[in-house]
Amino acid sequence: MPCISEGAGDLHGQLQQLAGEIVSELTALAPARSEELLGVFVSALFSSVAEQSRREEYRRKQAEGIAAAKARGVRCGRAARPLPDNFEEVRQMWRRGECTLQQAADACGMPRGTFYSASARAEKAG
Repeated sequence: MPCISEGAGDLHGQLQQLAGEIVSELTALAPARSEELLGVFVSALFSSVAEQSRREEYRRKQAEGIAAAKARGVRCGRAARPLPDNFEEVRQMWRRGECTLQQAADACGMPRGTFYSASARAEKAG
């Protein structure tokens, strides 16, 4: 079966070739069986197109809903855990080079990546 993922110009030729292969396979069968399989194929093709269209419409509506919620200030996802009381002090020590990132994260009881992300947000906030 040919690869259909190449360019759009190639797609037309590939589809024609694929249709020719399907027809040649079907004509090798008994006429009644051939017509039945062709009907099943056409039905499956239309069902696939309808399903793809339905998925695209769902994704479009979902994206619109998410954009509208963000515009209203709705925050999606899990609520952020509060930072430990010693976070700012430990962050300042880490920035001054008095401890490593891992030591600072351990002192706050946080994973290293979470400590780093929280530090970046704190610095961005001012």
